[in-house]
Amino acid sequence: MNKEISDFIKNHIEMLVSQTKAYQPFIKTAFPAMNMADACMNLIAANAFSVFLSQYAMRMLSPTESDYMEFGTLIAQYVNKINEIFPK
Repeated sequence: MNKEISDFIKNHIEMLVSQTKAYQPFIKTAFPAMNMADACMNLIAANAFSVFLSQYAMRMLSPTESDYMEFGTLIAQYVNKINEIFPK
């Protein structure tokens, strides 16, 4: 993944993770039966994926298979942080 895109995505995810408590009312309403940590991680991953694709589109590029894999690896690094915020 392009370093500029990777850095942008990392910063975006960090911002989303730092604001997870703000998502609680929405998550409790939208996903009442779902584990809070899982629901929050899904919300962050979906938002970050949208930004990931937008960053490529703005550069008129297409992500490669390895870019997608790197994105998945990057997102996976935040699962423990979210689990610490919302212990099961």
